[in-house]
Amino acid sequence: QRQNANLLERFERLEGGRSTCNVGLLGYTYDTQHDGMTATTETDSGQLAEIAFTKKQNNTLLRLSYSSSIRTFGSGTAGRWYFQIDGQECSSPETIDIGLYQGQTTNTHMPAYLTGGCSATSAGRIGAGNHTITVHVGQLTDHRTTDAHSGWVTLSFLEVQEICPPF
Repeated sequence: QRQNANLLERFERLEGGRSTCNVGLLGYTYDTQHDGMTATTETDSGQLAEIAFTKKQNNTLLRLSYSSSIRTFGSGTAGRWYFQIDGQECSSPETIDIGLYQGQTTNTHMPAYLTGGCSATSAGRIGAGNHTITVHVGQLTDHRTTDAHSGWVTLSFLEVQEICPPF
């Protein structure tokens, strides 16, 4: 607890004063077209889902979560699932993504849960105000992407939470 108190004190000095924080779930969406196999998104590269929301405070962290089933099909193929905030990937503390490599030609759909925290993108700190979170699928570095699927026979969801310091 002492360590958390020290972190909060340092954070408050950086932010210029004591913070009062009362935030939580800002947005939630799920696949409303879910009816078995028709819920599959066969996008090899592009946007899968989005949430528009209003961030309440400047000094908070966004916790992003996406759950679905994923797969790539074909020997030596791969895919990358990742978040963007207002069209930019998270840069602080790090990029939030997962990769899937398929070494053999099998048709295995796997459950995936992509989650992480973000306070800034290459455009700067994510301040209070209106923002959009999107989930994308695309190429994993140095691998070819082919026949990526997201959401096969599962209920996919995307969620954004605002987290108070210390984090």
